[in-house]
Order: sequence, then structure tokens, then C-alpha cells
Amino acid sequence: MKFLENEKLIELTGQLSEATLGQSHRIINGRIEAYTMKRAGNDKKFAHTLGQKFIADLEEQQQLLHDLTQVAASQRAADTSLLSSELSEKPKQRRKRSNSATSFLEAISKKKPKSGRARSQSVDITLHTNKHTLGDISELATRRLMTDLILTLNASFPDYDFSNAKPQQFEKLGLARVQRGISERLSELATLRKLDATGKLPNSSSNVDLVVEIFSALDSVVSLKECDIYSFEDESFLDESDHLWSFHYFFVNKSLRRLVFFTCSEHIDVRDEDASEETEPEIMMPSEFQMLENSEFDYSNTQGDAVFSGTGMSVPLYSTI
Repeated sequence: MKFLENEKLIELTGQLSEATLGQSHRIINGRIEAYTMKRAGNDKKFAHTLGQKFIADLEEQQQLLHDLTQVAASQRAADTSLLSSELSEKPKQRRKRSNSATSFLEAISKKKPKSGRARSQSVDITLHTNKHTLGDISELATRRLMTDLILTLNASFPDYDFSNAKPQQFEKLGLARVQRGISERLSELATLRKLDATGKLPNSSSNVDLVVEIFSALDSVVSLKECDIYSFEDESFLDESDHLWSFHYFFVNKSLRRLVFFTCSEHIDVRDEDASEETEPEIMMPSEFQMLENSEFDYSNTQGDAVFSGTGMSVPLYSTI
């Protein structure tokens, strides 16, 4: 993955970096980065290692599915054997009711294995499916796509390793849903960016909305109508304990072999809150102005006020009346 410099994306990233929302202590941090999906050097080695890991995980999952199927089959066989023994014993114990009892138990024996089989199949399908909104992980194209997304995360967050990310952490989304989500999160910041010095919205139509600018820039780089959009769900790498929300979107254009990664979060700056706490000013009583070096009190004031004149300035301290 190679980083692609784009002046507009760099400008927008600047507007989203350490952006304070009004007079509050809420801060938004975001980045919009473009990458080429062509691999070279270390990316190829990493992609190969990651691909082998995906295959190993898939084989382990298939083995687990096979084992669970065997356990379920053994359990059904044991249930059937137990039911058969009950059927053979009960007619001898109750000969007068053998016909009704036998027909009743036979009806149960026909239904029970079917319900058990259906239940075991549903559990297997739910817990061990290979298909996600990202695609079928058993297919090479899906594994290649997931590798590209992980490579992008590693490039954007170099202090973290996303090699253990799971397919279910990625979700394919529609453009309308993504536009709505970004607009809701950034609407307050967009409004503040448009305010003029008087705190009112200007009448000039040249003041473009921030969200509109963002999607216009995205469209110019990857052509949004031709993109597949994926989100990544994981908050463990956000070390801000007071973060309020975050999103991580990949805009992937496979035909251009290019993607844009848009990551953004909002958090509360606790340090700023602590620094802004004002302590009450200390009020000094007249007795605390006693005997300062090179200072003297002048009681000659005709008004009867004591005057401190140690610095060449006469400042009334308190009234003697």
C-alpha cells in the first residue's frame, strides 16, 4: 500500500485535527488518507503471511465444524438407542395398554430425531459460517480484500498491529447510510466552520459546508458511485479513555486499484478541563500588610484612611472610620 498525496485531503485532514467544538472540551480528530492498492516489497511478504494465516484459521474452523457434527451425530444415535430400549421394555410391563403405548412412543421416536437434527444444523450454520458482508473468506478475492484493509489500518496506525482482525469486524455499507452517519457526527463542527465573526451564519454562498467538501473530495479521488464501502468496528486501539464516538470507513474502488481511509473520533480533553478550573482568589486582610520592607503607612490622610506608600504610590487600604 502506497500513500497518495492529495492536497484537498490534506487540507480537510487539517480541519479535522484537534478541532474543538465551541467553548466545550470536546475535541474531534480525523484523517482522510488515500492509498494505492498495488503491493510492493514488505507489503507482499506481509500479505503472503496473512493469507497463510487466513487459510489456517479456515481449516481450523472446518475441523471444528466436523467435530461438532460428529458429536451431534453420536448424541442422536445415543438418543435413538435409548428410545428403542424403552419401546422394547414398556409393552412387557403394561400388556393391557401395549397397543396405545406403542403407537404413542413410535410417534415420539419419529419426531424426536428430526427435531434434534434440525437443531444441530442451525447451530452449526450460525456459529461456523464462512460468509460475512465482507464476502466468503474461503475465496481468494475476499482474503485479498481483507488483507488490503488490514494493510491500510497498519499504515494509518503504525503503533498498532491489526493482523488479528476478524472478518466479522468489517461490514459492507451502502453510500446513503455512510453519508448519513458522517453528516450526523460532523454536523456541529460543520456549522461552527461556517459561522462568521459575529457568530451568525453568513449569507455568502461561497462558504461551503464541511461535509459537502469531504464527499466532493472523496468523489474526486475514488468516484463514490463505483466504490464498495466498508466499516471497521474496534475501539481497543483508541487509548483515549474519554472518547465519545468513532468511525473508520474504507472507500474501495477496485477498478482504480485505489482506496480512501476516513477515520474520525471525538473525545473529551480531561487535561484541558483540569487546567481551566479556577481557584478563588485569596483575599488579604489589612493585618497581613504589616511591616513590609521599605514600606510605611501614612496616617496623614485628611479622610482618616490608612495609606500604603511603599512603592511611591498611595493606595487606600481600609477606612479608619
